[in-house]
Amino acid sequence: MDHYYLFVITTLLITLTPGADTVLVTKNTLVQGKGVGFKTGGGVCAGITIHIAIAVLGLSAIIANSVLLFQIIKYAGATFLILMGIFTLFSKKPHLNSDTNTSEKTPKGSYFMQGMFSNVLNPKAIIFFMSFLPQFIVPDEHTLLQMIIIGITPVLITFIWLFFYVNLIHYIRVWFNQPSFISAFQRLTGFMLITLGVKLAFERR
Repeated sequence: MDHYYLFVITTLLITLTPGADTVLVTKNTLVQGKGVGFKTGGGVCAGITIHIAIAVLGLSAIIANSVLLFQIIKYAGATFLILMGIFTLFSKKPHLNSDTNTSEKTPKGSYFMQGMFSNVLNPKAIIFFMSFLPQFIVPDEHTLLQMIIIGITPVLITFIWLFFYVNLIHYIRVWFNQPSFISAFQRLTGFMLITLGVKLAFERR
């Protein structure tokens, strides 16, 4: 592979750039605890895996070149973020006394699905993987092996980063065990998710 180290550095910088995934992981970890944060982060990694699989199979090019499919994914992603923001704004404000505050009424897999849908329903990720990954693959030189390495790398980098990030958020969450902070934080993240959803809906290709 040509310039694999550049691929790693670029992927790391993109992973560290805050976005909807980061907002969601931060919210779920700070409000619900480390376990929920890991589930959300696992969903994000699953979403990246799906994007890479689609890119490798060549479906990304079809989606990116189809105005209808691209618009469907874009508006589905925007709707998801806006609904998550509204749900966050009007959800109950839990206390942060332990890591077991997740509502019993909430399905265990829902946080994983939140992370996955947040990532999968991002049309910019489709364009990114479609245009970014092929630049580092050398034709006729173990193409399948190169695709596997290139595909696994973003998932591993994201997994390592989110593992560190969730533990960091979990560590500092005990400093903010105040109802006023919880309320303000949920309002902030709710508005951020809605803003990101609206921004995505009006964003051009």
